[in-house]
Amino acid sequence: MQDNFGTPANPLLCVTPLDGRKKYKQHIQEAFGSRWEQPIHLGTTVSLRQSYTDLLLTRTACLQERAHELMAMRWKHWEMEAHPQGLLQVRLESLFDSDAQRQSPRTVVLLGPAGGGKTSAMWKLMLDWASGKLWQERFDFVFYLPGGAVSRNREPLSVVDLVLGSCPAGTLLAEDVFANQDSLLVIVDGFEELQHPGLPGEMLSSDLHKKQAPEELVRGLLAKKLLPRSRLIVTSRPTALGALRPSLRSPQFVEVLGFRPAQREEYFHRFLGNQEEAAQTLETVQSNEALSGLCFLPMTCAIICSLVRRKPQSHLLKEIPEMATLTEIHMQLLFGILDGHSWLSNLEALCSLARDGVLGKRTVLDEAALKMHGLGGPDLEALSASGWVLHRDVFAPDMYKFAHLGFQEFLAALHFLLEKDGGSVSSQTDLNKVLGNQKEHGGVYSMLVRFLFGLSNARRLSALQDTWGCQTSRVGLLLELLKWVEGEAKQNSFRKPERLLELCHCVYEVEDVEFAKSVMGHVATLDLRDQLSTQLDFAALSFCLLAAEASRPPWLSGYTLGAAEIEQLIPGLQTSSDIQLNRCELSTATCEALTQALETNRGLSSLDLGENPLCDSGVIHLCDRLISSSSPLQRLRLNSCKLTAAACEALSRVLASNRSLAELDLAENHLGDLGVRQLCEGLKHPQSRLQRLTLHSCGLTAAACEDVASVVETSETLMELGLGENRLGDEGVSQLSVALKRPSCRLQRLALTMNFFSRATKKKLQAACAAHPQLRLVSFYPPGFLTFPGEGDS
Repeated sequence: MQDNFGTPANPLLCVTPLDGRKKYKQHIQEAFGSRWEQPIHLGTTVSLRQSYTDLLLTRTACLQERAHELMAMRWKHWEMEAHPQGLLQVRLESLFDSDAQRQSPRTVVLLGPAGGGKTSAMWKLMLDWASGKLWQERFDFVFYLPGGAVSRNREPLSVVDLVLGSCPAGTLLAEDVFANQDSLLVIVDGFEELQHPGLPGEMLSSDLHKKQAPEELVRGLLAKKLLPRSRLIVTSRPTALGALRPSLRSPQFVEVLGFRPAQREEYFHRFLGNQEEAAQTLETVQSNEALSGLCFLPMTCAIICSLVRRKPQSHLLKEIPEMATLTEIHMQLLFGILDGHSWLSNLEALCSLARDGVLGKRTVLDEAALKMHGLGGPDLEALSASGWVLHRDVFAPDMYKFAHLGFQEFLAALHFLLEKDGGSVSSQTDLNKVLGNQKEHGGVYSMLVRFLFGLSNARRLSALQDTWGCQTSRVGLLLELLKWVEGEAKQNSFRKPERLLELCHCVYEVEDVEFAKSVMGHVATLDLRDQLSTQLDFAALSFCLLAAEASRPPWLSGYTLGAAEIEQLIPGLQTSSDIQLNRCELSTATCEALTQALETNRGLSSLDLGENPLCDSGVIHLCDRLISSSSPLQRLRLNSCKLTAAACEALSRVLASNRSLAELDLAENHLGDLGVRQLCEGLKHPQSRLQRLTLHSCGLTAAACEDVASVVETSETLMELGLGENRLGDEGVSQLSVALKRPSCRLQRLALTMNFFSRATKKKLQAACAAHPQLRLVSFYPPGFLTFPGEGDS
């Protein structure tokens, strides 16, 4: 399909509006239909018509620019699976529908990552309209403007030229097209490919026939300064949202989320045709979490299916490790699809071309750029013939694109590691641009940065040398990456959980413990709450925990952690001094897995396992390991763990044997009087040095107070005691009051639910406080209980 975006339209041709619209629709069906029937550009015979599967589209009120679109999209899919009820799904034909809360939008922005299917969806939209299947009553005319084609046009154009320039001569009259703007739809596909996006200039003319810079015209369309009553669809990558948003007026944002599992299955069956082959491929992909996690992208699915079509290479899918990183997956896929091709003689030129394209934010490259890098003639023909590396752009035979943006970024990263004549061919200026402050360039190089870390892995460099014959060096790059981390840390970039998780993945990519230690020395905290969703996330965190200082604990509260996740975290937990795993749905089985890390952790000082259904057997197992280990544990939280008196004997043995344990929280466990009696035996042991004991809501009665009073009266270390929400009664508290008056009592803080007691009992407690001025009596109320002024501390 040849575009004519530089060809002025002729407004004087004598055609009727009806005849012109009919001819234009025929042209659209021929132009887009021919592409629709062509093979996907990966050396297959499968057409887009055969393989096209509807995408998942969701409306969203507010979007933020994303530093790493693949990671953000993967998280979005995980969130959708966890909370499907919050999904506001929309179909392509419903983009301009109105509802009770919203009028029909004039501008719809489709945001999705590269390879997510946006362009294919727009082609299908054009074909469906032209063939009479879509929007016949809504739109008289629909026009398609590819961002790359507009961007490379340097000649001034009028709005008429821009919109009608791709129409065959004699097809349409400008006055017919623009007379009723309400029935006109313009599609701008690939906003990120515009070279100078921004707000339209003040000198922009609204004259449809005045010639102006093409990109200025597009900005005028976006801002509704041109064709203000027309409808507009804009597609873009999320990385360009910061440049796009200021240009828009009242847009409706729609996320293009690619495929859900059911859509992915449909795509595999459509592409492969053979039901058995499709089922086997799906099984292979689904068994590999890392690979499956990238298959929300239609392009990834196309590459995988193309590999399967090449029978000798289909085994490569099974060779991709289950815990493969993004770099590993892209490398293995490239190994598979490029095996046996002669392009390796042009590797350096391809890498250099890829680098210039990524740095220039260009995915569409002209022949002049290719020739500048030594790619032309027979070499270029060989490279573009199969479409595995480069393929001709559909709108211009003299323009080329890499088969997949991920491959372009991978080769661009490889450029910075290639050696030539004993020196690096990379430019320090270019590297500084890539590793500049991520906030300044909106994270557009995030994937490239990830590949720089991943290709600095010594094992991968060895594989590249064995497979492609690359001569590489990583020493200088590792130093630059470390400088970049230091600079980002000074900007507090890693205080954002999503940026911190990406750093963990980058560090994990390198697989170098000493390098990891240098990096993690610049990280203040490992707070990744609400970020972890895959096994690879946990593996990356665990590796970074291993390298981080023990005083920097991970924050994992609220995550559902099974035995598999705990197993992955064990290496990192073995070095952490503070482990916080409350509300992680830890069971008895996962508790047993966790104790493996605790047994060898010589520096563990704080352990929070609260609000997990550990039950008695899990805690008994934990206590056995704590007794046998030599960790200097100081704080242990086991609140709300479904414990009974059966666990208290083991806990008592811990109290009697661990001189370092200073805090124990057992609140909201039905220990009962018998359980507390067993605990008190441990507390009275000479080895016990406990300072704070919390027993709120433990089902205690007056019968427990004799044992507790004995501890209060004799313990030289117990400073704080929590007994709130227990039915101790006046009799029980009276026993405590006697012990509190003893000269040997060291208690400084006692928490009770005061409204359970009589006035006389309260006076006894006040008398005890008077005898010991350091003693502070606190009124305890359960969380959420409504209190009134004056009901706090006594």
